[in-house]
Amino acid sequence: MESETDPIIGALEDGGRILITRLQYLGDVILTLPVIDAIRARFPTAEIDYLCRQPASDLLRGDARFSRVFDLQLDGKPGASFRLARRLRERRYAAVVDLYSNPRSAWLTRLTGSPVRIGADLRGRRLLYTHTVSVPIQVRSAMSHHMKFVEPLIGSVEPGKPVLAPSEREIESARDLLGQLGIETRRPDRPRIGIHPGGKWEVKRWPAGAFAEMTGILKRDWNADVVAFSGPGDSAHTNKLREAAGDTVVIMPELPVRSAAAVLSLLDGIVVSDGGVMHLSVAVGTPTVGIFGSAEPDIWFPYESFGPYAVAAIELECRPCHRHRCPLGHTDCLNRLTPEIVLGKLRDVLGRPGEWRGVTGSTDAVKENE
Repeated sequence: MESETDPIIGALEDGGRILITRLQYLGDVILTLPVIDAIRARFPTAEIDYLCRQPASDLLRGDARFSRVFDLQLDGKPGASFRLARRLRERRYAAVVDLYSNPRSAWLTRLTGSPVRIGADLRGRRLLYTHTVSVPIQVRSAMSHHMKFVEPLIGSVEPGKPVLAPSEREIESARDLLGQLGIETRRPDRPRIGIHPGGKWEVKRWPAGAFAEMTGILKRDWNADVVAFSGPGDSAHTNKLREAAGDTVVIMPELPVRSAAAVLSLLDGIVVSDGGVMHLSVAVGTPTVGIFGSAEPDIWFPYESFGPYAVAAIELECRPCHRHRCPLGHTDCLNRLTPEIVLGKLRDVLGRPGEWRGVTGSTDAVKENE
């Protein structure tokens, strides 16, 4: 396979173009960022384009690692896919790596006309690629899974942590927004803790009552400012939290994804349900506790070895089931996860166990990078 890609490798070394596709879901796109960094390390002068959907396309469009970010619009307009395919073909890619490999992304990959098209070895799609990948079952992490797709180009590389860096302007805007909400970002005696109670499926959403109980403890015993994030489709869950938590939490308005990333970067920690905000907070370096119900952390939270990131989950015979709805009807994987368990994980990731007010009385809680 190396001999087949040698001319393409030469083209990439000379500043050629490569397209990466991962069409769906913000968190899944963030999990591909180690692939981007590995390609940049191997081919520092190559141009890297990315194809995905909103809001991930909005997140990547402000990132200097990408030459162009293409947004897949599923608005049903006649000819939209063919117009996109034509734009991609005009870029004359030396290689295309399809990390999603669904029928739409496979055909778009084929229509680029690239001489090297890498995708999953799946029936009905494998003929659209020049190189197919079958990831061994023992490869658990989503990041390691993605890395297998670029081995024909860069060899075997261990993935690093996803990294995103908001600009100074975005950081200052985020600081101003927090200030308008009554949260001072330079006070060492009040830790800033984020929460995100939303989630696309019920098996990802920790109950609003549990979040509210936890925010009460954070406010009373930790002297913390608690900020709740809300995204598209989260209004019902946000309202439940508002009713249950009262004035123990500040509800953040729905923000563009890069603005949310900047706010996250100013927090001391966050407790978040499994989803896009969880991956976003890890990428900007905020100590993160990810709450898991039916999903498998080994796959979707491969972060614990990289820093102050921890999973909050309980052991049950029925989990992980990988379902979008609880097949047993009880969602015990989340309902039996207590605020005490989650707060214990939060203390761990803050990196100063026992230093928050309410634990030993110390108030030295400023993040080192501020």
